Parts: sequence; structure tokens; C-alpha cells
Amino acid sequence: MAWIIDDHNERVIAIGKGLSFGKQAGDNVTLAEIERIFTDDKKVDEISASMRQALENISADTFLLTEEISDQAAALLSIDKFDDNHFLALADHLNYAMKRSDTDTIDYPENLRWEVKKLYPKEHDAAVDALYLIEKKTGVRLPESEQTFLTYHFVNAQYDSDINIQTKKLTELVNRAVEIIQYHYQTLLNQNSVNYIRFVTHLRYFILRQINHENDKIPKIDEQLIEVVKKNYRKAYQAAEKVGKMIETTQNCEVNTDELFYLTLHIDRVTQRQN
Repeated sequence: MAWIIDDHNERVIAIGKGLSFGKQAGDNVTLAEIERIFTDDKKVDEISASMRQALENISADTFLLTEEISDQAAALLSIDKFDDNHFLALADHLNYAMKRSDTDTIDYPENLRWEVKKLYPKEHDAAVDALYLIEKKTGVRLPESEQTFLTYHFVNAQYDSDINIQTKKLTELVNRAVEIIQYHYQTLLNQNSVNYIRFVTHLRYFILRQINHENDKIPKIDEQLIEVVKKNYRKAYQAAEKVGKMIETTQNCEVNTDELFYLTLHIDRVTQRQN
């Protein structure tokens, strides 16, 4: 990674393997040496203030590691290169995870890890491969809980590629679903919590599956297990039914019990764990 002056005489950040090797201030850099550029326009229009700050604090080694991980994941998931927002979000997460590993080796328990693996098997495989790559390149073995975090990063990285409806419409449906849940529980969800971010990620893909009639993409759930969830998570299941009814009514689709099962678990978690 290096700060360079482009053809428009503007200062930008360039990322590339060996970009700064053997070079002095004022030396020329060729396009062949550059893998990714962050320009001022992108900083203003696409990158949030928190991401701009992260850009300044992330080491060159972490950027290069993120490039390798994102390229590896993109190849496995058959998508284009990560866009700048998703790339920076992944780099910021890896930067924090690597720093935390120096002082904190505890593997935080992660309930329903099996759910993430079943719902997003390819993304989960990409996350496992990413952890192997991190250990190979750095010698640092991150905890297994990172499988879940990285899986969600890889799910989100495909969001713009797979979307079949306008972003505005999807955002509106997500917001309406959140409002239904908050009214049902008579509470406000903590939108800054990790559980909320996971919940919204699931909610987005739940809505997209309904609109695109792709319920067959989720694993079938045993009816007895569904009945257990209905009984033990009654309030969450009722909220899931309300959200499902809203989607059915507005999008002319049918939400099956398997989808309600997973949605119930997410609703229970996001309402019970506000952190």
C-alpha cells in the first residue's frame, strides 16, 4: 500500500503486492503494479466517515492480506472483485481481529453456528478457507467464531451482485419488518449491535428469497422441530408470522414454515441480546 499522486495531481491510496518495494519518493508507479485504488471521489461518495478513519489505521500488510482473502472468496463464490465498501469493511474487521488475537485468544461461544453453515454453505466454506489463509500467511490462528463473522462479510459482498429488486424497495421492506418486530415486542432494537447486523443480513436475504420464489434454497426442517420452536419461542414465532404476512401481502408470494422457523430464531436472538 502506498500514497501516490495520480495523473490528475490528486493524492490517492494504491494497493498492490510489492508496490513500494525498492521505490523512493517521487518514483513512478505503473498501472500493472496496482490492484486497487481509493480516490478522493470514492472517499466522499462511497466510503463512510468510519471507513475513512479505518483506511488510515489499517496496515499495508492487512490490506494485502484482505486483497488475497477477497480474491479467494470471490473466485469460490463466482462473483467479481469486492467493491470498495465491502473490501474496506472486511479489511477493518480483519485488522481488529488480528489485533485482538494478540491479547485475547478466547473463542466466544456462537449459538446457532450450524444455522449459518446451513443457510450459507458456500460463504461458510469461503470463511473457513480464509482462516486457513490467514494462519498460513501470518501464523495467527483466529477463533472459530470468526467463521460466522467472515461468512456474513461474504454474504454481504454478494448483495449488490444478486439483488433483483431496487435497493430502495428492499430497504423499505426491511424497515417495515423491523417496525413490525419492534411494535410486537414494544421495544427499540439496538441497531449498533452485532446481533442486529446479523439479523438485518438474514432479513434481506429472506425477503429476496420470497420475492424471487427461491424457498428451495434453504434446508427443510423437521415438522416436530418446527412445533418445538412454535411452543418454546411463541412470541418470536408470532412476530415472524406477522412479518411473513406483510411480505406475502405486499409481494404476492407465499412464505413457508421453514422460512418462518429460521426467521423466528433470528427474531428471538435479536430481541433477547441487545449487544
